[in-house]
Amino acid sequence: MKKILLSLFILLPLIAKDSIVIAVENEPTRLNPVFSEDHDSVLALIFSGLTRFNDDMSLEPDLAKSWTISKDGLVYEFELRNDVFWHDGVKFSAKDVEFTLNTLLDKKLLAPSKDNFKDIKKVEVLSDTKVRITLSKPFPPLLDALSLGMLPKHILQKEDINKAKFNQKPIGTGPYKLKIWKKGYFTELEANDKFYLGKVKTKKLILKHIKDPKIAATELKSNLVDVALIDYEVLKDFQNDKNFKVNIEKSADYRALMFNFNNKFLKDINVRKALNYAVDKESIVNNLLHNLGFVANHPLENSWAVGKQFKSTYEYDLNKADEFLQKAGFKKNKNGIYEKNGEILEFEIYTMSNDPLRVALTQVILSEFKKLGVVAKGIAKPAGSFDYTKIDSFLVGWGSPYDPDFHTYRVFASEKDWNFGHYSDKEVDKSLNLARNTLDKEERKKEYLNFVKALDENPAFIFIAYIDYPVVFRKGINGVKNYILGHHGVGFAYNAWEWSID
Repeated sequence: MKKILLSLFILLPLIAKDSIVIAVENEPTRLNPVFSEDHDSVLALIFSGLTRFNDDMSLEPDLAKSWTISKDGLVYEFELRNDVFWHDGVKFSAKDVEFTLNTLLDKKLLAPSKDNFKDIKKVEVLSDTKVRITLSKPFPPLLDALSLGMLPKHILQKEDINKAKFNQKPIGTGPYKLKIWKKGYFTELEANDKFYLGKVKTKKLILKHIKDPKIAATELKSNLVDVALIDYEVLKDFQNDKNFKVNIEKSADYRALMFNFNNKFLKDINVRKALNYAVDKESIVNNLLHNLGFVANHPLENSWAVGKQFKSTYEYDLNKADEFLQKAGFKKNKNGIYEKNGEILEFEIYTMSNDPLRVALTQVILSEFKKLGVVAKGIAKPAGSFDYTKIDSFLVGWGSPYDPDFHTYRVFASEKDWNFGHYSDKEVDKSLNLARNTLDKEERKKEYLNFVKALDENPAFIFIAYIDYPVVFRKGINGVKNYILGHHGVGFAYNAWEWSID
């Protein structure tokens, strides 16, 4: 009975003309931007940063009006807006910026985002509307990183932010205020009538938590959802339906098979090269993704840093795969399985059971490896139910449309927090460190090109495909814009405060 009542409650906003229901895949455990890992649509609607990204992914002012940067790249001075209020009516000021950044520098903070701020040496409040940030060394991604939502000092200054009640009942400066959060079901937001960038056009947003895009598509057809990312297989059905509009959004989101270098077989570079040659990526894009995406060669193909100027050496070639496995000392036994010193080449591939695309990709890769003569076992479990650092391999997804440092340094540099496979390469480390602390953009490009070349020579992953996302919205909803999406398609609702209903 309780579930029925809750479902009816979710349906109520759909009757009103002043609300839009959006299906979102991810639900954060804490509504606080410092704990975000780039998957959370709701945070961008509740909070705002000093900077923001516009439609063409160019950086522009948000809470900051303007800024200056010293020639040595060490001192940033920000002039802040004077018309911003927190959702509780308290005025936003430079003290909030100081508090937020010092929070991110606190060793007690257990948050993934703090690595982007570790080069901050000092934060100074110059006035209510002016703040100075001094770095210990140049860090060009800082402006991108400062798009992270700011926090209210007056609420959090005496709290343990890791456990604060604020994380469940946040106060931000963004276009929407939190009204209701029914965990596992939906988040209801109401318009901030004092939003500094302009009038919020839709009074209410309902973010409905639906992990499976096929279910989201069903709810669109059933009038339970107004906007959603959908599964590729049902795209034509919506393109042919006059009640809906469709945007095909490009993304920086790729899928790959991550190798664990603690595995006795996968730590061998020749084995990893062989497996890279064994996957027919073109077929995956054409058949599984229905051409909504493209073959992945490296992690920066939708970035200004490298783009498509570098192509991987690993095209589908079973003869090449055999050649490298023989270099590794493997030969096929009488059953057609590669074997070395009496041991067959076998390992496990983990994937998230609640992600249909990853499950399907895993099945394809298992088939490809079987065709080659490698025994791989697929294991599907819910996200978060296994230790990514201890399994043989994992169907991973990464990618960011922002500065190339994001989702490269922490993923591929030795001993970083997202380097789950224990990958380590001196040339990769050298290039990533130089790129993140070099001011000259052309030099950064040079180092990122060196990085992808080194990564290709000593592969940490099998890069498979970049994904395009079909965004479907009901006819009568206006203002949905194209945007380069991030991991899990995050960002498609970035301008939802500008959406309106006929």
